Amino acid sequence: MLKKQSGLTMISWMLILGLVAIQAVMGLRIIPVYLNHSSVVSVMDELPQTPEVRGMTGKKIMQLFRKRLKINNLYDLARDKDAFQMKKIQGGYTLVANYEARGPIVGNLEFVATFSHKVDILTK
Repeated sequence: MLKKQSGLTMISWMLILGLVAIQAVMGLRIIPVYLNHSSVVSVMDELPQTPEVRGMTGKKIMQLFRKRLKINNLYDLARDKDAFQMKKIQGGYTLVANYEARGPIVGNLEFVATFSHKVDILTK
């Protein structure tokens, strides 16, 4: 009696492994960008609860914010002047983050991730 073969062929396995490898490379390139954004959001959300921001000017709050970004190893974002804006509101300031991160995936294929976050900081 002949038994019918079942399972994947070598070509099928190579195709599946290739797709898994592409996904892994994309994940290794993109996940750090989202982790950095998570750190930015964390630093921004902690600012309103910081007692030392009471009575500070917008410029001083921005300096404190950039200092905290550097503490979290986000030097590129801390130097980017266009990524963060401080707007005056009644009773304080609004810190707005609008930035994008770009990076290579494979060869000339790149990704662009756009982020935005806003937090109100009351100084009175």
